Amino acid sequence: MELKPADRDADLAYARCVAIGTALSLGLIALELAAYLSGALSPYLPLRDLPAYWRLPLKEYLAAAHVTAGWGWLSLIGKGDYLNFVGIALLASVSAAGCVAILRAYWARGDRLHAVLALAQLAVLLAAASGLLNSIGGG
Repeated sequence: MELKPADRDADLAYARCVAIGTALSLGLIALELAAYLSGALSPYLPLRDLPAYWRLPLKEYLAAAHVTAGWGWLSLIGKGDYLNFVGIALLASVSAAGCVAILRAYWARGDRLHAVLALAQLAVLLAAASGLLNSIGGG
């Protein structure tokens, strides 16, 4: 099945967005790792203490480390071991950014059905990232 030029444009918009977002995210993760390993930023949990935490189930780890689940890590991004979450969150958002790109492409060409479907997919991705779906499910 061959794509029409308009479909190809939407696919290329998504692919460009994902390629650029992935490259930027991975570069940022590499810089964050270098900052952590070099000691430029002190960690929240000392490296020597990590093995004691690794054996713990999640709820016990959170209590022992005095951290919160979900987006609570944002309060700790000044620490070397939590700064890397910024790059990971950016990498995780690449798909949502791609949805915005195809949404714009579909809307610009008047393809309202596909634009609404892209918008619905974006809404689900944002709801999942926010933790809303986890709270609804009782998690």
